[in-house]
Formats: sequence, C-alpha cells, structure tokens
Amino acid sequence: MKLLSLDISTTSTGWFVSKASCGRIEPAPTLPFPEKLCYFRDEVEKLLVRYKPDVAVIEDTYFRFGNVHTLKQLVKFAGVAAEVCARHKVQVETLTATQARKFCCGHQEGEFKKKEVFAYFVNKYGLHDWKFTSHNDITDAMALHWGYREKQAATKKADKKKARREAT
Repeated sequence: MKLLSLDISTTSTGWFVSKASCGRIEPAPTLPFPEKLCYFRDEVEKLLVRYKPDVAVIEDTYFRFGNVHTLKQLVKFAGVAAEVCARHKVQVETLTATQARKFCCGHQEGEFKKKEVFAYFVNKYGLHDWKFTSHNDITDAMALHWGYREKQAATKKADKKKARREAT
C-alpha cells in the first residue's frame, strides 16, 4: 500500500511518500486566501499524479488552543486535500498529530512534542543536515505516515487476537 501523508498548514504543508520523496507545499505569502487554496489544490494534485498513492493520510485538525480563524483556514485546506484525493479515487484517512506521534515514536510519559518528533526522524533516517525551522513540517508528515502504518498494524494484530478468542 502506497501512502502520501500531508501535515496541513496554510503556509508550509509537509508531505511524505518516502525518505527520497518528501517536501513542502508553500503558497506565496502574498497570495489572497482563495488563490492559496487553488495553488494548494494544484500541488496536491501533482503529488497524486506523480506518486499514485492508495491512501492519503491527512492531519486531522482540531481546536486545542490558539486562534479559531487559523483553525477555520486549516480545515479549508484539509477539505481541499480530501476533495482532490476523492477525485483521484485515493482513500483518505485522518490522524491527529498526537495519535501519529504516539504510534510512530514509541511510548513515553506525556505527549511527544514537535522537536522530539523532528529529532526522532532525523536520527531514524540520518538527516543530520536538516534544520528544525525548515524541515519540521516534513518530519510531521513522516510522523503521520509511520503513525498510520503502526496504527494499522496494531489494529490488525488486535483483530486477529479477537478472532482467535472468539474461535475458542
């Protein structure tokens, strides 16, 4: 199963298919908001055509803190990504950043923070020339990618265990 993961942002959406195929979608800051959505849509479509994923894992946005206006913008970007995926017959799955970090980075007391996730993937892939300020959106997309895979594996394992119990 080929995955494309998208760490949604209005300024720098991280995307990840593999270590060699990852990057950011960065609309020009001067574009009016509707044109940013159009640019974003075109870039997501290019990724779908180029990589032909079976599943797109999109960060599920929710209101924890901060600005409601930003949340509304993020939801619009996520909606555009979901719409483009649907047109290309790509299954869409959502995962919150917290879920992804829990599934991909192991277990610890408390939540993993962005810098810890960044350090995890820098070490995992030997990306020692990466800088937090310019690559953290990509490592967040990596977390979504690996978090989804780990969540699927855990679900499959639990289902098998349940089936064995029910069979006895």
